[in-house]
Amino acid sequence: MALTKRTIPKPPKSAASARPPKAPKARAATTVPAKNFKITAGERPTDGKKILIHADSGMGKTTLASLAPGPVFIGLDNGGVGIKVYNRVGDNDNPVETYLDVRAALQANIYDEYESVVLDTVTILEEWAEQHVLDTITNDNGEKMSSIVKYGWSNGYKHLYDMMKLILQDCDALIRKGKNVILIAQSTPHNVPNPGGEDFIRQGPRLVSRKNANVEALYCEWADHIFHIGYQFLNVDKKKKATGSGGRAIFVHPEPHFRAKSRTLGLDKAVVSFEDPTDDSIWTFLFAD
Repeated sequence: MALTKRTIPKPPKSAASARPPKAPKARAATTVPAKNFKITAGERPTDGKKILIHADSGMGKTTLASLAPGPVFIGLDNGGVGIKVYNRVGDNDNPVETYLDVRAALQANIYDEYESVVLDTVTILEEWAEQHVLDTITNDNGEKMSSIVKYGWSNGYKHLYDMMKLILQDCDALIRKGKNVILIAQSTPHNVPNPGGEDFIRQGPRLVSRKNANVEALYCEWADHIFHIGYQFLNVDKKKKATGSGGRAIFVHPEPHFRAKSRTLGLDKAVVSFEDPTDDSIWTFLFAD
């Protein structure tokens, strides 16, 4: 009897042993041509100055700014109510009253006849920026928040920090055009961490000062000059009551208890008298060059 050859089918390949599909071919990266830089002779463009003034209410911040060269004000409050004549952006029919209004004012092409743009005050501007965050930014679930803290994980303050940073970008554009920018702020005490010893309190601009969203530090780092208006001498009696004496003065360089600095004025100009509200000595010194 003849034998018949049986054909045994091969077992199917398992999914694990199957070959993976071929990866798509990578596209060639776009090559950006390198620039051929050259050194050209010439004078450096004259940028404007970045100035921040802070003091307690009623100490003459707006008055001091009004003595700067060719000032025009973006006024957010009534700080200039006692100044009879000064130029101001906006009017009763078209006032500056929101965060976006301030940005539009800073970006407007209206400052050719002026030397200094004064923002009075960034303390109020921060409040407007906070409201803008609440109006335009939702949380991760797409919900609008009723307060900055309800975003959670300090996200609300990070949004606020970003909004305030955009203001400085607008200011920098004016600086590059040769305009001085003067930011006015109310003063407040801030707790300062001290890695080398005990923490301490320092007076500075009244802006948010948090570990992950420090607007106060951002604005102080931006400024080339921080002027603090205070009293030349401060006396504190046994009842912890403080009284100023010696007249008002502009402090140009820092002390442990207040913010101040200048990138160009020397220590011989550390304290400049401001007893007379018409005294523009600080501007004479600053713009002497």
